[in-house]
Amino acid sequence: MFEGIHFEKSKTEKKLTSRKISYENAMERGYNVKAITNANFSISGSVDAFPKPPVSDFAMAHLYFMEDFDRFYYQKHSYTERWNFNSFIIAYTYFGTGILRYAEKEYNLSKGDGFYINCNNYHYYEAISDVWDIAVLHIGGPLLPYHHGQFMQYTSPVFHEPLTGIVQEHLETLLGLYSQPILNRDWLASSCIDGLLNHLLKTKAMEAVKDSVMPENIRYLIKYMERNFTRPLTLDFLSDFANVSKYYLSREFKKYTGFSPNDYLITLRINKAKFLLSNTALPAIKIAHEVGIYDKNNFTNLFKRKTGMTPIQYRNSH
Repeated sequence: MFEGIHFEKSKTEKKLTSRKISYENAMERGYNVKAITNANFSISGSVDAFPKPPVSDFAMAHLYFMEDFDRFYYQKHSYTERWNFNSFIIAYTYFGTGILRYAEKEYNLSKGDGFYINCNNYHYYEAISDVWDIAVLHIGGPLLPYHHGQFMQYTSPVFHEPLTGIVQEHLETLLGLYSQPILNRDWLASSCIDGLLNHLLKTKAMEAVKDSVMPENIRYLIKYMERNFTRPLTLDFLSDFANVSKYYLSREFKKYTGFSPNDYLITLRINKAKFLLSNTALPAIKIAHEVGIYDKNNFTNLFKRKTGMTPIQYRNSH
């Protein structure tokens, strides 16, 4: 695991606590000063610390990026407690056991268990076994609050995957990218983190499918929408089609898809518009009509809301 990746190894001679570390001491020892703000901790054990990579201002403003990566070998009862910390953590257990307290719930963690949390929220994690071998990846990026909000629709921040799975593959790829100065590294690293985040989202979605089977009328309605999204499909029509009230439909549709019926319909239309803009020479107003949107200004506003660009900007960039 992590073959060929350079780490800076260190071991605590005695218990390291937040009470004993001043701002000046942290600077002298090379600790992440940001990480000890609004935090209590008591740590013993050792750590493999990945040298913090330089990240461009552009990446911090527009992309996903890595802030820190450490593989901790916590001794029993080592803990970290933190709040109001502007970062996100993806942690993953290789050996041993620990606990996580987050969003007023407690979770037990063992081999193959990980968690994805927003550090602005109160969180606490502690080693329960004699040694807890856990990787902690801190990431940043302007879209993370929204992505994490989607992830937490499934209520639990905890995920599980075998050590040979995609999470480990992405972690090794990410550290490999940051291990050497290569052209477009910030973009490649952002793409890797995006892949990891969406894998976690997909994993949660698959778990939800196992736990809750989508009703047949909702499933049939989705197929109908995907084949007829250019038609004028109102919420009243869709609820009649599914034979439920529109209030019930809105709640159940979002429960199983993460979208409201209208937002799902708009997404289908904009995705088709993106394809036509990239692969045909049709004018934007013609494309709007092709996907079922007959007001030019409305089309432009919806397209920009979904993509961050106007239709013409999107065509020029593709």
